[in-house]
Amino acid sequence: MKHPGKKASASRVIALALTWDGARWPVRTLPPKARAFLAGKLRDVSSPSCKKLSELFADDQVREIRICWVPRLKGGSEVLSKSFQTPAGTRIGFRSVKTVRFGDILGVIYRRR
Repeated sequence: MKHPGKKASASRVIALALTWDGARWPVRTLPPKARAFLAGKLRDVSSPSCKKLSELFADDQVREIRICWVPRLKGGSEVLSKSFQTPAGTRIGFRSVKTVRFGDILGVIYRRR
């Protein structure tokens, strides 16, 4: 007898524009080259809600994060993610693999270690 379980989904690429304090910034306001950087060559790039981001990180489903750091301070409650606990109780290791400048905006690609 098969037990219904959690369906394992493919690893994902997350693309976000963030201010220095971690608040989301509207991607549509970025220059075209920065928007293209976030989109990359992949079609599965997404920018999920805070709750969904926390679930993806907790389930270890994020393999790459593309962030455009916007030199602003926005403040508020809308930040990268809500707190979460990984199954192993350890930190999730990402490393910076590429940085690109778009004027005063910095694009960074982080990949899993």
